[in-house]
Amino acid sequence: MTRVWAGDRLAWPGIEARVWWPARVIRAGSVPNNASVVLTVDVDGLRLLLLGDVEREAAAELLRALRTEPALLADGFDVVKVAHHGSANRDDELYAATHAPLALVSVGADNDYGHPAPSTVTALRGDGFQVLRTDQSGDIAVLGDHGGLRYVTSR
Repeated sequence: MTRVWAGDRLAWPGIEARVWWPARVIRAGSVPNNASVVLTVDVDGLRLLLLGDVEREAAAELLRALRTEPALLADGFDVVKVAHHGSANRDDELYAATHAPLALVSVGADNDYGHPAPSTVTALRGDGFQVLRTDQSGDIAVLGDHGGLRYVTSR
C-alpha cells in the first residue's frame, strides 16, 4: 500500500493510471469521502474514470482539474465507476462531462444507506448512461476497448 496524490502516475504491463484526486483536503461534506482517490485508467485502450467516494465538493474541483487537459474529456471515457455507491451528494456536471456510455455502481444489496439514490440513477440515465449495479447484476466484467465496449455479469 502506498499514498498517492494528484499528479502521480502508475503503470503495469498494459495498464496506465493517473491520480487526479486528492489534490488537497476539503473540509466540507464528508472529509474522508472527499479525500478518496480518483483515477483515470487506460487498460489496453479501455478508458475508465474511477471516482472513489468523492462527493459534490471534491467532484467540482476534480472537474476543473480534468478540464485542464481538454483532450481527456473530449475523447470521453468508456466506463465511469460512480462515486460513493451512487450517493445523492454528487456533481451532475462531472458525470455529464465524461461522455461515457456505461456507469457502474458498486453497492451492497439492501444496504442501510439507501444507495444508490434513486435521483442519482435517474440523473445518470438522463445523461445517457447505461447503469449497472452490483446489487442487481453481481460481479461485472467490462471488456473491449474505446468504441468496442461490452460487459458480462454474474447474474
